[in-house]
Amino acid sequence: MFKTIINNFHLEKLIWIIKSKFLYMLLAALIGAVLTGGYATLTQTSTYRAQISFYVYSNPDYVTDTGVNLSSSDITQANSLLTSYMQILNSATFLSEIIDYTGLEQYTVEALQKRITAAAVSNTAVFKVSVLDQNPVNAMNIANAIGDLAPNEIISIVKSGGIEVLDAAELPTEPYTSTSVLMYALIGAVLGFAIVAAWCVIKGLLNTTIRRKYEIEDMFTIPILGEVPQQQAKDKTEAVSVRLDKDSNFGLKEAYSNIRVGLLFTKKGEKCPIYAVTSADCHEGKTTSAFNMAVSYAQMNKKVLLIDADMRNSSMKEFLQDAQWNDTDGLSEYLAEIADKPAKIAFEKNLDIIPSGTMPPNPSELLVSERWYQLLQDSQKEYDAIFVDFPSLGIVSDALCLAQVATTYVLVIRENLTRIERIEMIVRRLESLDADISGFIYNGISQKSPDYNYKLYGKEYKKD
Repeated sequence: MFKTIINNFHLEKLIWIIKSKFLYMLLAALIGAVLTGGYATLTQTSTYRAQISFYVYSNPDYVTDTGVNLSSSDITQANSLLTSYMQILNSATFLSEIIDYTGLEQYTVEALQKRITAAAVSNTAVFKVSVLDQNPVNAMNIANAIGDLAPNEIISIVKSGGIEVLDAAELPTEPYTSTSVLMYALIGAVLGFAIVAAWCVIKGLLNTTIRRKYEIEDMFTIPILGEVPQQQAKDKTEAVSVRLDKDSNFGLKEAYSNIRVGLLFTKKGEKCPIYAVTSADCHEGKTTSAFNMAVSYAQMNKKVLLIDADMRNSSMKEFLQDAQWNDTDGLSEYLAEIADKPAKIAFEKNLDIIPSGTMPPNPSELLVSERWYQLLQDSQKEYDAIFVDFPSLGIVSDALCLAQVATTYVLVIRENLTRIERIEMIVRRLESLDADISGFIYNGISQKSPDYNYKLYGKEYKKD
């Protein structure tokens, strides 16, 4: 999983995932805000603070002697006693006395220790004790109980110094703190957004379906021979396979012209090259591509033979009229020695097609027979180029039969359908047999894609 994420990681794809799933993330943020905000509203609590202040004397005699004027040294000495006093006020012994004195037996010493804090007032001999409680009356009573008991307790323990209540605690009327519904809602929104965003990003990076050309170009050194634009049905509701002819739109013609140019440089000096066409999986457009490449070649006044070697699930018939098709005397009948020669359909002036015939029980065995290789050798003497449409190599191994014979392989991939690991698998299978791969046909590219080179001709497409 981690290898897939790393291999599939790209800044553009990350941005695309976030943009495409942003509404889901906003919805998750809204749900998170509502849930946490609702929870905060139902469980909302307020805490009240009662505060009592004490004055610290360095000498216990000063507590009852109102005629004494404290010097700065007395204040300094009193400050040194503050820490000790505050430790006493927070001790278990003293807090047990507070519980008994107030009659608040529902409290434990540990609970009071969490509720009581003390802090000195800077540069003075004054310190304040704060009591926090959800009940304002209890907070006041505990604070004043400390004021009643602390002076004697401190003098009995610490023989030097003393304290006196400066200001008694009053009943608090306003909450010191309250559960913030807004804060809970914001936290819920952030968590909801983050969780769904992380889930969408991970799921998106684990999706290896090819979406942009760079995903193929980054993975392989094999070139892309051409990009075939996605064609729409007349009602524009679905993509369709379109046969190349003189009435085809500019984008389709130009795509196969580019592919044809790329193939011309892979002839290896052969008079009649053999182009094996396959793909990783079904519905990626290999038959359409093989047919249209053969038509494009024939338009150069080259004598071309197209062999439908997909004897398992042929779809070549879709491009021909029923009267032209021959299911009973095709390639399978010839290879099985039922027919002396395969039927040939003269589709156009320079293009002949050998149909697949009826589905045999052993297509793989027929494609490694001497009769098959002899057919190719004899055809090379008669034609200028041969295109062979094979079944998908990611499903069956039929296409491997020409690994040592074919001039080159052409692999068809389809945008938003082909998965990278599937195309990688068939490339490795072909390379392990030292087969030549001329390139990919990038099929079904959206005419709105930033990778599409003929977007400027959109108006012309609309006319077609």
